[in-house]
Amino acid sequence: MDALSAASAMRSAPENKQEKIKGFQQAAEEFEAMFASSLLRSSREAGGGGWLGGETSGGSDGIVEFAEQSIAKAMAHKGALGIAKTLTNSLHR
Repeated sequence: MDALSAASAMRSAPENKQEKIKGFQQAAEEFEAMFASSLLRSSREAGGGGWLGGETSGGSDGIVEFAEQSIAKAMAHKGALGIAKTLTNSLHR
């Protein structure tokens, strides 16, 4: 390996590491969103009345599922459950 190739490899290594960390953070956030969505769905199914406080009809199930996914994504983005942060912190240890 010549000096130019070695220098190029050293410069790209931190960028590559940063890209990997960012990808891991995104994956951890997506996992947190899926987990939050599962919690909301379980709450709706177990409670009988739904987390909106009323009965849902067959036609509104799709809307409620969409709302659950949107809420779950927002929760994960804000780190509401702390799962993504915990996973990301464990990567740095």
